[in-house]
Amino acid sequence: MSRVLVVGGTGLAGRAVAAEAVERGHQVVVAARRTPDDDAGSYVVGADYVTVDLVSGEGLEEAVSDVDVLVDVSNATGRRASHVFAHGSGNLLHTAARFGVGHAVLLSVAGIDGARHPYYRAKLMQERTYLESPLEARIVRATQFHDFVTAIFERGRRFGILTSPASTRFQPIAVSDVARVLVDAAEGSGDPDSIRTVGGPRVESARSLAHQWKQASGTRRPILSVRLGGPLGSAWRAGSNLAPEHALDGLGYSAWLARSAD
Repeated sequence: MSRVLVVGGTGLAGRAVAAEAVERGHQVVVAARRTPDDDAGSYVVGADYVTVDLVSGEGLEEAVSDVDVLVDVSNATGRRASHVFAHGSGNLLHTAARFGVGHAVLLSVAGIDGARHPYYRAKLMQERTYLESPLEARIVRATQFHDFVTAIFERGRRFGILTSPASTRFQPIAVSDVARVLVDAAEGSGDPDSIRTVGGPRVESARSLAHQWKQASGTRRPILSVRLGGPLGSAWRAGSNLAPEHALDGLGYSAWLARSAD
């Protein structure tokens, strides 16, 4: 049994990782900028919680104390992303090294090599920070979560539509499947200082996935294909977000929708 620190452990991926690690019998510490509300349903039973700020470094020493391995699933958007992914990761890893933490696992995004999208470039900086750190690092790149793809469709809700990126395919993956891979890596699976890519079981067009969501949700809103601009749209249309050669035999989108409905 190891003492596992889950950084960013109150988010979607973090809760899944913490729950998976607890289920396997590990001692789990969840670190986040804010601890969840008691009534939010986001506490993982069996995990301890500490408050940290990666950028300022506040709370890091307490968080990494007596930890064997850390799993970083922290996230940030906009201008804060580069601060968290570069400076914040540096703070975390240097503090962890000083306190004798030997191993680190990072969640990243599939297909970001050579990316021009600012978020992806920030993730690449974060990956380099991990691979150049004193800790033995393992990076897991994943395709888009089912939840993320669904959120794209729901962006048109206030306009009475379902938005679907035009000429785009996704390979959505269940966050629970990614959590299992991350905890496997925390337990030593895979080569040290390596990058592993995982994807969902099927590659499907965004429009097909939108139809599945429409049918499962029972909405009558029409599906509108929208051409996504900028470097992210270009990358998705080029298929760089896909990894069919690394597909996991996990929970597909339609099965996830059915399970969510239940």
